[in-house]
Amino acid sequence: MFYDVKILNPQGEVKKIVSSQELSRRYWNAFQTSEANKTLNTSSRKQVPTWVKKKLDSEYAPPQGSYNSAA
Repeated sequence: MFYDVKILNPQGEVKKIVSSQELSRRYWNAFQTSEANKTLNTSSRKQVPTWVKKKLDSEYAPPQGSYNSAA
């Protein structure tokens, strides 16, 4: 539920009154737009470029012979 909103000019006089129906319509239009823009794929985790991964793998590779292949 929304209440009517009074928009005032710099002198404090009422410039416009936005009805509760208009506020409700604006809210639900914005909500539907934002929901339509959502995707199921999460893109919060960025993929590391291949050249960076190769460089880090070569720099921080485990010493030879320390890998236990029996596990």
